[in-house]
Order: sequence, then structure tokens, then C-alpha cells
Amino acid sequence: MILHAASIAAFFVDQVAQAPVQIQCVQQAVPESWLKSLLPTIVQTVISLTSITAGVCIAVASFRANKKTEHKKWIRDQKKAEWSQLLESVANINRTVYLGKTMNREIEEGLKNELKPAIRELSVALANCIFLEKFRLNSEKGKKVTEFIKSANITSNKISTLLELFDSKREKETSSEGDRQELMAYVDSILDEGFKFAGESNDLLLWIQEEAAKDLMS
Repeated sequence: MILHAASIAAFFVDQVAQAPVQIQCVQQAVPESWLKSLLPTIVQTVISLTSITAGVCIAVASFRANKKTEHKKWIRDQKKAEWSQLLESVANINRTVYLGKTMNREIEEGLKNELKPAIRELSVALANCIFLEKFRLNSEKGKKVTEFIKSANITSNKISTLLELFDSKREKETSSEGDRQELMAYVDSILDEGFKFAGESNDLLLWIQEEAAKDLMS
């Protein structure tokens, strides 16, 4: 009987000793379950933040690329404007001195009133070459245009003098053969200067066209 009672007592002592262990196991299962339920949310948040960061980086890179492209386009537009002014100025000179085979009132008036302004226009166009670095005043190509302008002014002065002499002789209304020959001599001299100058201006125009094409197509 005593042995039976001792066995029962030992059983209860053993159960009491095991009870805290079971409770402790239940208490540890709670944070593990909470962490498992929270883990997908954490992963999703990290993925979302990564996506947002990548999107921001792409947007910043795209913005910088667009700004760079816009800047290049702006510079190209400035170059086009300077090329256009140069070409138009030389074309005006070429048009003014293209005399044809005979001298007439229209050509005479053009040489008197349009040639010098056209040469000045070219000087201004050359001075405005800021984005066309190779055509600045102190550059090799800029000096080539400057030399043409100097030569053009000399030719313009010669033609102006010949026109004044021609007008002076014509106003006397002389009808002798010698006077007519003198008038024709003036006309021939004007045409000679004009043809020579027209060839020079045409060469310059073609050269600038080639330079513009190479610059804008590169």
C-alpha cells in the first residue's frame, strides 16, 4: 500500500515538473507565428522600395539624357542660324556682281547701291560666328573670309570709280566716235571687274556650302 502511494506521488511530481516545459513551448510558438505572418509584408515592402528606387533612378537618368539632347539640339540650331547668315550674305554679293554679258541700268544701279551694303552684311555675319568656332575672326577659315571681304571692298571701290567716270562721260552727250569708244572702254572695265569678282564670290559660296554640309551632317 505504501509502495502504491509512493508511486502515485511520484507520478504527480513528475507531471508537475513537466507542466512548465509545456507552457514554455506554447509561449515560444507565438512570436514564431507572428514573424512568419509578417515576413511576406516585409518582403513586399522591400520589393516595392527597390522598384521605387529603380524608377527614380531611371527618371533621373532620362531627365539628364533629355537635357543633354536638348542642349545639343539648341547648339545645332544656333549653328544653322550662323551658317544661314553667312551663306545668304555671300549669295547677295554674288547676285549683285553677276552682270551677265551686257551692262544695263538695273545692273548699274545694283552695283552702285547694293554691293557695298552686301559686303558689310558679310562682315557682320562673320563677326557673329560664335558657335562656328572654325569661322571665328582669328581662325584660319575666318581669315580666308576676311581676305575675301578686303578684296571685295577694293573691287567695289574700283567699280564705283569706273561707274562715276562712265556717268560723267555719258552726261556730256557727246556723239563722236572717240567718246563712244571711251564709254565702251568703261563698260568693258566694269564688266571685267564684275566677272572676276563674281567668280571669286561664287567660289566662296560653294566652299561655305561644303563646310556647312560637313558640319551639320557630322
